[in-house]
Amino acid sequence: MQAIFAYLTAKEADYNICKQKAQDQFLPDLNSMEVQDKKMLSQDRETTGKVFDQVNQGGFDSIGEDIKPDIIKEVKHFRRDWQNRLPENKIHFKKRMIADLSAIYDDYIKLLSLIIEIEELIDAQKRKKGIEHNNFKKNIIITALKKYEPFQNEKSRKNISWDSDLIRAWHKEYIKSQEFYEEYDNLSQAKYEDDLELCLDIYKNVIFKHDNINDYFESLDIGWTEDKPILKSMVLKTIKSIEKEGDEPLLMELSKNWEEDLDFLKELYDLTIDNEEELSVLIKEKSQNWEIDRVALTDRIILEMAIAEMTHFPSIPVKVTINEYIELSKQYSTPKSKQFVNGLLDVLSVDLQEQGRIKKSGRGLLDNK
Repeated sequence: MQAIFAYLTAKEADYNICKQKAQDQFLPDLNSMEVQDKKMLSQDRETTGKVFDQVNQGGFDSIGEDIKPDIIKEVKHFRRDWQNRLPENKIHFKKRMIADLSAIYDDYIKLLSLIIEIEELIDAQKRKKGIEHNNFKKNIIITALKKYEPFQNEKSRKNISWDSDLIRAWHKEYIKSQEFYEEYDNLSQAKYEDDLELCLDIYKNVIFKHDNINDYFESLDIGWTEDKPILKSMVLKTIKSIEKEGDEPLLMELSKNWEEDLDFLKELYDLTIDNEEELSVLIKEKSQNWEIDRVALTDRIILEMAIAEMTHFPSIPVKVTINEYIELSKQYSTPKSKQFVNGLLDVLSVDLQEQGRIKKSGRGLLDNK
């Protein structure tokens, strides 16, 4: 959804840029020695803008015979320039979508390695002070992560590292001052339950909770707010998978069938963009008392994606599709979007089934209630 939103936003921005360039062809020539009719040029600029929009809505056949050939020429040229940008933008945002998804796993590995960095910092500080008692170094969870070769290989393959000054600052300002940290440090001999609780507390009550740390991650990744719940779940599940000394941690995956899911995402992205005009017409026909341009862009994207999914993926139940996109509208769109999206998809799903455009196979796949 975010990739399609970015594509459509870029599409509109490029449209306005090319429209403005077409109008700028009728600006006064400051280097000309001849007297120029500035009033006529101003009228031509205004007409060019109107014709540019008119062609976008009704094609070149909608242009009146009274329009100057020079205006038509510039509109054709810059409209072609705009259209040539669309395939490049489509590819660009598709690649960025895939890269952003892959980056979630990279962040997961990096976040898991954070607790090791913290332990190594504590160990260095204790050795420097000549302190032998060190529950952190014996922590079963941290030791398992350090010894697990597949995890270490992932760190090396992705070239993951942390800024030691940043770790030192976070430890001093946000972790060391925590009550659970001092209690753990003072235990004469930590048990597995203590080790687990410490690791969970560091992530749940500091790393994923502290505003300054979250601001740091947001500065690196604009999608941190959306990715944070996923990453938190993955990290905590890995930590909890180590149930006793000697256990190997279970590394999480973004999905059980990542390649298959990625193909689905790419296909849905292409289908939604390639059929934008047709999908928009379907929405417009059922949006009573709503001009399509007044529908929130996020709602339009949600509806278009949902229709594309219902009509092109036979194995996904209609009910599942509708529920998923209602959830998207609740999370990313306006307060009234849930009812609007729900009502429109209910009506559209019935109509499309009657037209034979939704074809499902299997029990329960057509039911949208």
